[in-house]
Amino acid sequence: MDLYGRVRHAVLVDGMSRREAARIFGINRRTVEKMLRFSIPPGYRRDKVIRRPKLDAYMGIIDQILEAD
Repeated sequence: MDLYGRVRHAVLVDGMSRREAARIFGINRRTVEKMLRFSIPPGYRRDKVIRRPKLDAYMGIIDQILEAD
């Protein structure tokens, strides 16, 4: 989060170019673009539900064991 704020401040307030910010902070230019697009880091968003084909059949039993414990 610290790097995120420093990059945004350097580009938006200090007027540093995006390319220069990428070079100085040692990150990709696309990463700088993403940092400027969102005021706070958006985090990871999963598109699909997690599939666990071997474990799904036993989830009821596992939940019962965890509840009992």
